[in-house]
Amino acid sequence: MLSIIVPTDIDENIYYKESLLPFQKHKDVEIILIPQKQAFTRAERINVGFHRSNGELILLHHPRTKLPKDAINFLIGKSKTQFIEWEWGGFLHSFDKKHFFLNWISWYSNEVRVRRKGIVYFDHCIFFHRNLWKKDLSPRYLFEDTELSQNLLKQSKPILLPFRAMTSAHRFIKNGIYKQTLLNFFLKIGNLIQLPSSFLFSLYQK
Repeated sequence: MLSIIVPTDIDENIYYKESLLPFQKHKDVEIILIPQKQAFTRAERINVGFHRSNGELILLHHPRTKLPKDAINFLIGKSKTQFIEWEWGGFLHSFDKKHFFLNWISWYSNEVRVRRKGIVYFDHCIFFHRNLWKKDLSPRYLFEDTELSQNLLKQSKPILLPFRAMTSAHRFIKNGIYKQTLLNFFLKIGNLIQLPSSFLFSLYQK
């Protein structure tokens, strides 16, 4: 079975519904939605979803990312096999808006962050084998995907599957592409120097 966990939020841009519509009654798919009212931080919602799941293969589906049907069907097929040549990873990142700088962000995320550094952000839609989950994520407000990647990296390197994970660029459009990029950079620096995640989250929400 493939378990698809979606830590939903209150944002209206919810691409995940389009991804999951063809699989609502699929006998080999388990869909688990964890709303914010059940657990506030996304890390906590992922923890709750994992412990409710039953599948050997787990897919963490970003609520503002849309996966093609073939991508999920591919994971369903892999969930049925005894031998799988990879253990965890994500899908090729892209935005739903065209801009040369957004294209560069996607390139960097795919080629540098994932393939060279082994860090898979949530909007790549992270998948992994159940037995790789060794401990729950800390209840941090941001960068839970980095923590998860670091945990999984201790066991193997990620793979980037050749299906497009199309993510909403709404924050870049709303706040301005360069302003949002600078904010994201500041948040990463803040995370590296271990500023409180609640403080970083408040900046991110603003």
